[in-house]
This record gives sequence, structure tokens and C-alpha cells, in this order.
Amino acid sequence: MMGLPFSESLLVVFSAAAIFIAVSIGVLLILWIALPFSVFGIKGLIRDLIGEQEKTNRLLGELLAALRDKEKPGPAEKSEGPGF
Repeated sequence: MMGLPFSESLLVVFSAAAIFIAVSIGVLLILWIALPFSVFGIKGLIRDLIGEQEKTNRLLGELLAALRDKEKPGPAEKSEGPGF
């Protein structure tokens, strides 16, 4: 008995699609399970980064304050008027 030629090709296409969908669902399931572990693992690193950023901001504020103080003329540097 001879089968129809398009029925075998249709079976191959459906089989390939089913395998692709199964593999995709498997990958998504693995990623979904691993996600909480990676989030909790990264929490400490983010805390460290925030601490370093706060330290940098504090140091930049001190530097800015020092530069502003340096730009202000002192009492001996005041000008007395034109030509003096």
C-alpha cells in the first residue's frame, strides 16, 4: 500500500515542531527554576555596589566643597577699588 507523499512530510513538520516546542519549554522551565537563585546570589553584590557608590558620592561632595572654598577670595585678596 502506497501512502500519500504529503502525509509523510506533514508528519515530519509536526514532529519537528513538537520537538522544538518541547525543548523550548524545557529551557524556559530550567531558567524559571534558576532565576530565584541568581537573584538572591546577586543581592550581596548589589549591596556592595550601593555602598561603594555612596562612598564615591560622599567623596565627590567633599571634593566639590573643597573646590568651592578654594575659589572664594580670602580677606587679603579683596580688591580695594579700581587701580589698586
